[in-house]
Amino acid sequence: MPGFTQRMQMIMHSPVSAVHVAAALTAMVSGTRVIFSTKGTRSHRLIGRIYVLSMIVLLLTAFQIYYLFGRFCIIHWGAVGSIVALLIGLVPMAFRSVLSTWLRWHYVGMGASVTGLYAAFVVESTYRFFPPEWFWYVTIGCANSVFVVGAVVLYRHWPFPPLARPRPTSARAFLANYRPQQLH
Repeated sequence: MPGFTQRMQMIMHSPVSAVHVAAALTAMVSGTRVIFSTKGTRSHRLIGRIYVLSMIVLLLTAFQIYYLFGRFCIIHWGAVGSIVALLIGLVPMAFRSVLSTWLRWHYVGMGASVTGLYAAFVVESTYRFFPPEWFWYVTIGCANSVFVVGAVVLYRHWPFPPLARPRPTSARAFLANYRPQQLH
């Protein structure tokens, strides 16, 4: 089996990798653009479709790249997670007439999808520059930082009012009104 450097050369010069990189760049540009665009507009929907199509190509090609480890590995699990996030963002749109919370799911799924794309970019960028034994510390550490920042941004810019929940009562009010159930 060829060494790490030879496998990297094989990856960098394969047609599948060229399509993968082109789709990744398209997804990053369109994903970033759709984040900063006004939501619900014609432009938002068009750029969103470009993002989704480029992500589909990106994910299909991701499962064809086995040169690095020679088998299904952690990078492919990231692609599986990305598929799940994309589906969480897309499927509720098909059921918006019956799913009142479709927009929340769309926001969370697409936000997670873009965050995962940025994290994958960090992974792809860092593991090439550091020795393989540093992978878990540098690469995964940086990727987790991206996920934390993405989660904070999604939370801070949450565009919806909180769901209605019953208001908690004080312990004193609860005890004053408490009536034990009669067991028959």
